[in-house]
Amino acid sequence: MSTAAQYAVFTGCIVDTPVMGQLRVRINGVLGIDRSSGRIIGVAEKAELLPAELVSAWTGQSVDSKAIETIQLTADQFLMPGLIDTHTHAPQFSFLGIGHDLPLMDWLNKYTFKHESEFKDANLARKFYKDVIKRVVRNGVTFAAYYGTIHFDSNCVLADIIREIGQRAYVGKVCMDANSPAYYSESTEASLRDTEEFVKKVLGSQAEEANKQQSRLVTPIITPRFAPSCTHECMAGLGALAEKYQLPIQSHLCENPSEIEYAKSCFPDSPSYAHIYHQRGLLNSRTIMAHCVHMSDAEIALMRETKASVSHCPNSNLSLSSGIADIRRFIAEGIPVGLGTDVGGGYTPSILDAMRMAAVSNRALIAFRRDSGVQSAPGSKDTPLEAAEALYLATQGGARVMTMDEHLGSLDANKLFDALVVDMSTPNSPVPSIEATPAVRDAACPIEAWKMRIEQFVFLADDRNISRVYVGGKLIHTS
Repeated sequence: MSTAAQYAVFTGCIVDTPVMGQLRVRINGVLGIDRSSGRIIGVAEKAELLPAELVSAWTGQSVDSKAIETIQLTADQFLMPGLIDTHTHAPQFSFLGIGHDLPLMDWLNKYTFKHESEFKDANLARKFYKDVIKRVVRNGVTFAAYYGTIHFDSNCVLADIIREIGQRAYVGKVCMDANSPAYYSESTEASLRDTEEFVKKVLGSQAEEANKQQSRLVTPIITPRFAPSCTHECMAGLGALAEKYQLPIQSHLCENPSEIEYAKSCFPDSPSYAHIYHQRGLLNSRTIMAHCVHMSDAEIALMRETKASVSHCPNSNLSLSSGIADIRRFIAEGIPVGLGTDVGGGYTPSILDAMRMAAVSNRALIAFRRDSGVQSAPGSKDTPLEAAEALYLATQGGARVMTMDEHLGSLDANKLFDALVVDMSTPNSPVPSIEATPAVRDAACPIEAWKMRIEQFVFLADDRNISRVYVGGKLIHTS
């Protein structure tokens, strides 16, 4: 995209899922953005006016054609919202794909704590994190919730690199003041002090107007690693900081049976794992709880009442043999659900993989219930997760989990332009051509053909199909 033009107008197929299960396909659509604000100024089903006339109508002022760049998508390209990763660990790329034969707690002790502790060296962070963020962006992730490490300096490096590359992100300084290895632990005082200093530094390095308008790229997120790694004092202090600065919160919940028992043994006075967080001010509408595989009825009710969200991480849940989360039940209960890669519990930073793994794990749960004679949980239903639903979880659903659904997740006027240009015919594409797919070629109408093409994107595509990545109207990656 030309840096000289204030406005850009895209013409071609525009795809999004503003409502769960409803795929909106505007085959000959047109969408305009204002690069100065990074927001969408208008969308139409088809271009009936010239670009300058459209932009003038959308902005309410006369705009010269020289101030507009027109971008025509090809017949096998489409524009869609950027993918949102609601749970991942930046330092865990250092052992990606390793140790998946181990259960969660053994995997943490053998690999995770050891390799995360190495990021006490900020120079290592500077070298390592740049490749991590570029790889995540290459996979079409425009917005991600990252866990860093306990180290103040390395977390600042991570935040700086994300902003330099241009991705949108939540970045959390991990807090661990209990039940942690001596080589990778911190005092309660240091944990709370460094968290607040990190919050001040990240917010203070961005323009006040950007902070107010929710258009800032990097936002600090309060991050107790998980309940067993934190004392009561630490978690209560983190809850107070989240309230003071009105920040999002992230942690892990009910991932694995042994982890659940461990958490309960650390806080025997709490009626459940979820209540451990709730009693310390860490469960509210800004909270993202990863996994939530083995949830009791009382915990699900508490999540619903507090308006907390779930980050569904199917790759990690299957890779570490943790189990299968019943996301149909969460959705039925009105609990926001998005997708997470959970690198390195998950072996890939691809949210495309998370979409299809969500569909696969959903089908596995249905098959288990059928074959074992187990009835679905109250509020759930044994219906296969469709491609459009998976796409919603990766976009609008993820935006809702991140409490940014008013600004992101669909391609509507006034939303921030975090978007992807997908090319289904890129060289060596894993998606077959239309000519090689008679079901698409012989579709009854163009809209049906595009719906099948989007289903192929969800189940077959990879980073080779991510042609361009935009965040806030800026092109941050091109293949």
